[in-house]
Amino acid sequence: MKITASNQPYLLVKSQVLVLFAFEEKPIPPEVIAIDQRLNNLVSTAIKDEKFNAKWQELLLVNIGKGFGFTRLLLVGLGKRRKLPLLNFQRATGIAIKFLQKRKVTQLAIVTPSGKAEQQSLQKVAEAITKGAIIANYQFLEFKTEKSELSDIEELTLLSNKKLKQVEKGIEEGKIIAEAVNQSRDYGNQPSNKATPTHLARVAQKIAETSRVRCRILEKEDMEKLKMGAILGVAQGAKHPPKFIILEYKGKSQSKEWIALVGKGITFDSGGISLKPSEMMELMKFDMAGGGAVIETIEAIAKLKLPLNVVGLVPALENLPSGEAYKPGDVLKSASGKTIEVITTDAEGRIILADALHYALRYKPKAIIDLATLTGFCIIALGTQAAGLFGNNAKLNEKLKKVGTASGEKVWELPLWPEYSDQIKSEVADLKNSGGKEAGAITGAAFLAQFVNDYPWIHLDIAGTSWNTEEKPYLGKGATGYGVQLLVELMRKW
Repeated sequence: MKITASNQPYLLVKSQVLVLFAFEEKPIPPEVIAIDQRLNNLVSTAIKDEKFNAKWQELLLVNIGKGFGFTRLLLVGLGKRRKLPLLNFQRATGIAIKFLQKRKVTQLAIVTPSGKAEQQSLQKVAEAITKGAIIANYQFLEFKTEKSELSDIEELTLLSNKKLKQVEKGIEEGKIIAEAVNQSRDYGNQPSNKATPTHLARVAQKIAETSRVRCRILEKEDMEKLKMGAILGVAQGAKHPPKFIILEYKGKSQSKEWIALVGKGITFDSGGISLKPSEMMELMKFDMAGGGAVIETIEAIAKLKLPLNVVGLVPALENLPSGEAYKPGDVLKSASGKTIEVITTDAEGRIILADALHYALRYKPKAIIDLATLTGFCIIALGTQAAGLFGNNAKLNEKLKKVGTASGEKVWELPLWPEYSDQIKSEVADLKNSGGKEAGAITGAAFLAQFVNDYPWIHLDIAGTSWNTEEKPYLGKGATGYGVQLLVELMRKW
């Protein structure tokens, strides 16, 4: 999608559709008055006839006909104007894009609100609109041979008669973030015979061509030298070799402080010997959503040139059954030296993260944040509206909660009391990889906590937020790219 800023008067703009945001306090935007003067009150009459009140998500499409550079006018309701969050601009734009895609629109112009009344900067409003448009316009068509029923929005113009450079900056940064989100969605949507561990490693190497990003890939032999028995144990049943992806972004070269992001990168999870039911197993191609989010967060913050040092760690591998696969009852020795009794091979995510979290300690990080589609129990607890947040640092937890609300990638904190660790004590090893169904999401986090020492740490269980089984008004089905906007915004506010 080509997105440009323009100070051209909206009455003169050439586009298929002109989009205006409207508020409940004044359902008829001021721009409509000038249009109505030349159309015998066509628009205001439609507003009254259709009882358009500019409530949140309310839309009104009016056919203008001839006389302007645009032939249709779309009014998008934003609800009440006072202290309107930026997220509403983003999602309202997404709603408009999805609506217009179904009507074969390929170009549109949006009158950009100044943001003053909403106590937001013009740059941030432009960024929000840009993100909303690009994320909503996304379609995964890589393996389709027939043309989509939805149009692809090819051109979007943001109109503003004020501070055009702010609008352009907002577009630039919004595109970086939104394109990273969509790239992360590609990884989750791609079948596992395409998005293999090797494929993810090559993607990371490509990102390392970005300024200030360095990539290293640990091969099986390297992991053997580092005694990463947890990762190697899970990987031993698969034909595709495991890859341990390390992406280092140095935005503050004079500093030795690091933030570590760790993402689960299981490119297909059959459950292993503890085989999953066949129903919906095809969706287990997105079990690397945490890893995809970490990779694309590094790419985004590098392009944004944020002044901090961040390392992304992604153990990429498959969890498959075979004659060589690890089995329930096996004991694996992790890189930390701690031993793990395997209760179920379908709780492999926490096993591989054990080695990845231990590796993160090499950086003596100011904070560690891991993302993983870890448990179905988290979906039972929180549904698909929020990721489960577990952490050992109250200040960091609160910071992420605020960012989650602002970015729309919400999180909800669950307890991590010491008593839960009793459920993962093993009679034959230091730990066991399952504490049973009771408090399953929490005991999964309690397991991970054993590998971070006393470093500030957050675990995000994104099992419910990484995939849309149903289309939302502003977001299509499939992989969501959850985590990219959340982490990028956290890094911006660091």
